[in-house]
Amino acid sequence: MALQESFEKQGVWLFRYRGVIPIFILLIGAALYARMKLVSGDSLLERQPYEFYYELFCLLIGLIGLGIRAYTVGHTPRNTSGRNVDRQVAETLNITGIYSVVRHPLYLGNFFMWLGPAMLTGNLWFILVFCLFYWIYYERI
Repeated sequence: MALQESFEKQGVWLFRYRGVIPIFILLIGAALYARMKLVSGDSLLERQPYEFYYELFCLLIGLIGLGIRAYTVGHTPRNTSGRNVDRQVAETLNITGIYSVVRHPLYLGNFFMWLGPAMLTGNLWFILVFCLFYWIYYERI
């Protein structure tokens, strides 16, 4: 029971700061990206003819996430979610639209929005650690 309580406590804390914590990961990614541009040899596709297309692909991944979020927010019925940070305040459970396909479409959109910049670093280890961190992070919430 102590492990479950620990996960719940972590989840409450992570839920409260869910919009702030990923910024720290983004700063690490930005530092890796700057290092990649200054020091050669760290990128997946550095000096390859496909590097430009890879960067466009990263942008597309981020825009897909933004599109998922925009669609979700634009088609969510009233009183099913909110911008709360202390606790859940929804009056009813939303099971229509994109929520009938994905349990947490906003989190899915967030994942793709953050995956684009993570991929842009060109560092395979950072991308893998980012995916693992994101999974554990939102699993707690």
